[in-house]
Amino acid sequence: MASAPTRTKKEKVKVKVVHPNPDVVKGVEYWQGVPATVDGVLGGFGKGTLPRVDALGSRTFLAQVLPRLSAVAPSSAPEGAEAWLKSRIEERGGEGRARTRALDCGAGIGRVTRDALSKLVDVVHLVEPVENFLAEAKKQSATWPSLTTPPSLSPFRARKAAHFHLSTLQAFDPSLPYSSSESGPRSPSLAKRKRTQEDKVEAVPGSAPFEPTLSPRDQARGTTTNTTTTEKNNGEEEPGETEALSKQEPTKFDVIWCQWCLQHLSDRDLVSFLRKAQGALVGPTTAYKRDQGAVLDGSGIIVVKENVVREHDDGEENVWYDEEDKSITRSINAYERVFAEAGLVLVRKETQLGLPEELFPVIMWCLRAPEK
Repeated sequence: MASAPTRTKKEKVKVKVVHPNPDVVKGVEYWQGVPATVDGVLGGFGKGTLPRVDALGSRTFLAQVLPRLSAVAPSSAPEGAEAWLKSRIEERGGEGRARTRALDCGAGIGRVTRDALSKLVDVVHLVEPVENFLAEAKKQSATWPSLTTPPSLSPFRARKAAHFHLSTLQAFDPSLPYSSSESGPRSPSLAKRKRTQEDKVEAVPGSAPFEPTLSPRDQARGTTTNTTTTEKNNGEEEPGETEALSKQEPTKFDVIWCQWCLQHLSDRDLVSFLRKAQGALVGPTTAYKRDQGAVLDGSGIIVVKENVVREHDDGEENVWYDEEDKSITRSINAYERVFAEAGLVLVRKETQLGLPEELFPVIMWCLRAPEK
């Protein structure tokens, strides 16, 4: 019989670290008891500088990695700002086209969509498991600046819209936002999860009853109030209206934004979600001149913006369990291991500056599908 190999004192034995898992059921129950306000979803930091600093950091980061989303002409544009904007509208297929989409994961009351995503993309899908949060987002969407501006007054002359989906990320397929949405925290999938305590939440067909919100028509063509339906104007739809309100699947996104929500997913659930998210990204394109030569060259991206804890003293990844909301906070190495397991490529990483010192550090990652 062969003898076991011997090890020297300098050799390290690699032991798989088992981290605690979040409890999605108790997590949803916790957040159901939190006020549906900015201060509530931000844990008491909603009345200071955090919301403004966070939104500015997010918009800047997104505009840097996907310059085609920006409606601001660069100083280097030789043709001037007006001609540059006209050229960009032509690249998008003409006036009125709802061309770009984002998915806001763990959207809460819509703060990230209102202050960041809707300012840069045409159509945003919000997915959130806490029903009173999503209901507040839907209610407030009628007052969001990007959704109260008629197309003629928006930079790209595009119709804007917000779609709302009540679901956990465990049950949600970004490619199928309507047919994979569940009916919220009382759905059969979460009830099953509570009974069996399995690590996987199964998807339940169907969509939550939240109608999308559409930006108003131009004054010269019809009403200036917000509408949630594809009403006709003298028998004619405005350009981009059907496009912005389309429920056609599969859906492709330019941006899938995950902020302060992935702590409620176990590693296995997170890898599964990121793989599905990767399949819902738009592919590389050369349609946008401003993206030619850029790192992403038109590809869609996943942005993860999350709290992190320090690694262990020996450099190994760390995970901290929060007894209050039953979530976990990962270290940078823990997140990047999961990203690699999901087959994603890291494009850019930054620390969000200007947040209160007593908070965890917040890291922004830009991730993409591998080049084929």
